[in-house]
Amino acid sequence: MRHVVLLLAFLLAACQTQPGAVHPRMPQMVVPVDPQEPPQPRDATLQQGIEVGEIALQGSAAGQIAGVGAISSTDLREALINTLASRGLLAASRPAYRLDMAISGARTPAIPGPFETEIGITAVYVLRDAGTGAEVWRADMDTSAQRKVTAGLPEPVLMERDALEEAIRDNIARMLELLYRR
Repeated sequence: MRHVVLLLAFLLAACQTQPGAVHPRMPQMVVPVDPQEPPQPRDATLQQGIEVGEIALQGSAAGQIAGVGAISSTDLREALINTLASRGLLAASRPAYRLDMAISGARTPAIPGPFETEIGITAVYVLRDAGTGAEVWRADMDTSAQRKVTAGLPEPVLMERDALEEAIRDNIARMLELLYRR
């Protein structure tokens, strides 16, 4: 019995995310800070803080994304939160803005190829005034990523998951570029 309790304690400790660390399922979707990225957005009011609002997987995108990578709206929310937090844009309290994300399209192969795969997503980001709910900015993004069989990704399912995570990360990165120039 003591061994079972010890094993359970070890497993629970292994599942914990350390403070400041990225959730284990999120690292491929979180956009790393680029040293060439401007230190602050052009619109200084964004520094007042953004909260992550509604994350939606709409229409066929929900089934395709879940089928490829088992990525949920909660996973996407965490990726956005971690990305904004790493730039000091995440609101601790009383946010000035709310950022909503909706993935309205996903392009996945009907039959996974044994040697390469391409995954694409289409997302809409809407920045709203947190007080009034009025839309203040909108961006539509379409990104894709391709993977070929390598020694590290021999299975089509792993290739698809990796390509999906890269397409999402690239999508969020493109949104940030536009948001910083807003």
